[in-house]
Amino acid sequence: MSLIVLDIGNTNVSVGVLKGTSVDRSFKFETSLLKSPKKIEGALRKGLAEARWETKPLQAVYVCSVVPALNANIKKIVRSFFKMDPIIVGEDVPVPIINRYRIPHQVGQDRLVNAYAGLKLFGGGLIIVDFGTAITFDIVSKKAEYLGGLIVPGLRLMQEALHRKTALLPYVELAKPMEIIGKDTVSSIRAGIVFGVAGLCDGILLRLLKKECKGFKVIVTGGDAHLIKPYSAYLSCLEEHLVFKGLALIYNSQIKRV
Repeated sequence: MSLIVLDIGNTNVSVGVLKGTSVDRSFKFETSLLKSPKKIEGALRKGLAEARWETKPLQAVYVCSVVPALNANIKKIVRSFFKMDPIIVGEDVPVPIINRYRIPHQVGQDRLVNAYAGLKLFGGGLIIVDFGTAITFDIVSKKAEYLGGLIVPGLRLMQEALHRKTALLPYVELAKPMEIIGKDTVSSIRAGIVFGVAGLCDGILLRLLKKECKGFKVIVTGGDAHLIKPYSAYLSCLEEHLVFKGLALIYNSQIKRV
């Protein structure tokens, strides 16, 4: 028995095949494909074939989406491809965590799913740093409450802004910087983004850990986490696929209620 989970981000859709809370296989494709049912079904078929997923038995399809405008498309695609209704977290089922955000509905479902997963895997007293289109810092109190956090532009937003908003700077693929002092434009941009983001993260975490989050554990996740982690003093505990695991844990919590 397997669970299919979809994490719909602003840039990419990540798909996971889970057994229990363990990620068996995963793949991703561009979110823009969700606007075309034929393209998305092709991407799903290709990705699942490469993941060697067998079409049965399937327990459920759980979805976390930060692009609500595409949720109707997601439902149609899942019904057509998997022959079942998807469960969209935040729409069909709530994330079972106390939400202390000042305006609760404004917090992204991915942030709440991360918080719930972190709480279940590590206990209360957490700072979760997620490297996606945006970099988010989410705080889970020692009382198991979601408190809120911080949002800053992600690596690729910085990369695109430098290229689009300047006359001479090229679009540079993100990679491990070879040196801190760049000797050409490409190496200068890479060093600036990677070391700059690592410094930004450490500065924020230092302030949090000194006062509001004293004694808290720092968890890092997200697609670009591996690029920043080696240059940070605080991003030591990497938890890959935290959203996937959170969706699986929410599925398990729903099963227990039935």
